[in-house]
Amino acid sequence: MKASAPKRIVLLGAASVIALAGCQEERADVVIFDDPEACATGGLEAELCAEQYAEALAEHEETAPRYDALAVCEAEHGDGACIEDESRPSIFMPLMAGFLMGQLLSGRGYAARAMVPAAGGGFATTDGATRASSLSGRGSVGASALTTQAASTRNAAPLTRSTVARSGGFGGARTSGGLGVGG
Repeated sequence: MKASAPKRIVLLGAASVIALAGCQEERADVVIFDDPEACATGGLEAELCAEQYAEALAEHEETAPRYDALAVCEAEHGDGACIEDESRPSIFMPLMAGFLMGQLLSGRGYAARAMVPAAGGGFATTDGATRASSLSGRGSVGASALTTQAASTRNAAPLTRSTVARSGGFGGARTSGGLGVGG
């Protein structure tokens, strides 16, 4: 009996490697634009561009991080990159700088995500999980970057200097996925 135990362990180990290989996330091609006009100029239908921009804008309004002070917001997103939340005076959020969009792998349409400035340069989705160096170009992301939406921040307590420091900064509590965007 004891002689067969190592074989089971080896087989279980092999099964785990196969299972992990099968779980790798599929990739989706995306395009990043700063506004619907740039999208249409890029060769996509103007109506599709407007729809995707509106989807990204709605996501931004619902999920952009909110801060209790302009200085805290600008420390995370850059000088001049924050505005006051119109629905919550004295609460600040980053500007929507652009949007990324891509076709869902199922082929059932497109999805868009808002992009906000990130301190030190570049841009990120509102949850900080997907980052890009510019607001133009094409790239590849894990398919979940198009379908996973950040939690609503509309009525959440705003981030303070101490909560930002504890989390490691904008997107710091998440595993960031870089987006290799080229022109």
